[in-house]
Amino acid sequence: MHLQIEDYPGCADAARALIAARESGVAGPRLPVACRPQTVGQALAVQQCTAQLLLQTRQDAIAAWKSALPSPEKTVVAPIYASTVAQAGVIASRTPVVRIEPEIAFELARDLPARSEPYSHAEIDAAIGGARLALEVLGCRYAAPEHASLPELLADHMFNGGLVLGPRLASPDDAPAAMTLTLSVDGAEVEQHAGIHPNDHPKAGLYWLANFLREQGLGLLAGQHVITGSYAGFLDVPANRDIDIAYGDLGVLSLRFTAP
Repeated sequence: MHLQIEDYPGCADAARALIAARESGVAGPRLPVACRPQTVGQALAVQQCTAQLLLQTRQDAIAAWKSALPSPEKTVVAPIYASTVAQAGVIASRTPVVRIEPEIAFELARDLPARSEPYSHAEIDAAIGGARLALEVLGCRYAAPEHASLPELLADHMFNGGLVLGPRLASPDDAPAAMTLTLSVDGAEVEQHAGIHPNDHPKAGLYWLANFLREQGLGLLAGQHVITGSYAGFLDVPANRDIDIAYGDLGVLSLRFTAP
């Protein structure tokens, strides 16, 4: 599947509307028809406009990416901004229930810049400096996302609301295709899932992302993290409670969301 960022006149207006909704923390209506992206390429342009505006006006740089192997039905790729990345611990939340996805985050130790020739898996592996247990925090700027089109959802960064980074893995190669995930609240086990990575290979989305960005004249930077898919779909966890998620034998990510 070849995707291409398509510039269009409504790009900046769409980005400003989505940034306003991010900052208010209040989900709102769909984008106005005049600036609503109609294609995947236009949605990717909104993402880039958003990233540029956040960097220029708030010095909020891209600190991570979410990605997955694309399918004919769906493309999952989006930047994650520094202001929304947190270390596991006590994390502020605007809602009493937080929707999360358990993932592995790969950290880059060197840049993978734009270039003409594709990156091999070995080159990308060599650029990975480590991996960590992670949670994607979900959120949407649309009050009724079920009525939004795929390009609208992609423009809004495919439900990304943030990223929580947990303990480091001994090696990036330790990220498994499957593992048991156990959720505990205040020390009591409440859920267990037979976790399976949606792309079978946890690095698959990173391999795709590095070459997708390369084709767009973009790149990945040292220090950025990449998440590539949830092992258990989404989990809803309560704020103001102690949350522990055991990732098989890899370790435990512990945190507490605090909400008013």
